Amino acid sequence: MKALIQKISLLTTLVLISAFSMNAQTISVSATLAGQTQVIASGTTFDATAGGIVTSLNTFLPGTLTITNTGSSALVLTLNGSSYLTLTGTAPSDFTITPTTAFGGTIAAGASQTFNVALGSGATNGLNKTLTITIKSNDATTPTYAGSVKYSFSGITTTGITKASDIGLTVYPNPSATGTFYFKSSNVNVNKIVVTNSSGVSEEYYSTTSFTTNLKGLLLVQLYTDNGLVYDKLLVQ
Repeated sequence: MKALIQKISLLTTLVLISAFSMNAQTISVSATLAGQTQVIASGTTFDATAGGIVTSLNTFLPGTLTITNTGSSALVLTLNGSSYLTLTGTAPSDFTITPTTAFGGTIAAGASQTFNVALGSGATNGLNKTLTITIKSNDATTPTYAGSVKYSFSGITTTGITKASDIGLTVYPNPSATGTFYFKSSNVNVNKIVVTNSSGVSEEYYSTTSFTTNLKGLLLVQLYTDNGLVYDKLLVQ
C-alpha cells in the first residue's frame, strides 16, 4: 500500500496546501487524493517522480481541490478565459480542475470553494512532465500563486471511463454546427456539465436538458448525473 501511495503522489501534487498573506486575507489551497496530502510552496516544484511512475491514476480520480479564505475580507479570484485556475506546463490537458458548484470567483471570509480534479481529455503517457497551477487574486502585494509538480505517466488509458451511453444517456446532435447539445434519457438526470477542448480549456454549465458551448473541435464532456460521473466525446464543427 505504501508503494501504491507513492505512485499516486502525482495528484498528491494537486494536494497542495499553501498560504500567502493578502492584506488581511489569506488563501489556503488544499487538495486530497486517496487521503494523501502534499505541500507545494508558491514558486516551487514538487518532484512526484521520486515516488515512481503513475500507472493506475484512473482508480483514484476524481480528486478534490479546495480554496479556503481564512482572512477577514472577501477573496476575489481573477477569471482567465473560463477558469479561475490556470494550468500550464508540459501537458496541461492531462487534468481538468472544475468547481463542484456554481462559482462567481468570490470567496467570503472564512468560506471555501471546492473543485473536482479529473483526468483530462488530452491525458498522455510521458516521463518527467510538469504541471503548474496558477491562481491570481486581489492581493496587491502577492497577486499570484503558482505551484508546480513534476510527474510521469505510463500505461494511463481512458478505457475504464464510463461512457454516457453506458447508462442510457444520449447527447445529440453529434456533430453540432452551433455548439448546442441536448440530453435524451428515460431515467438519468444531468446536474452539471464540464466541456474541455484539446488545449485544456474548460467551460461548465448547470442544466438538465441542454447546453451551448463556445469551444470548437473535438471536445471531452464530463456529465455529472444521478448515476455518477460519465463521459462523452462531442464535435463542434
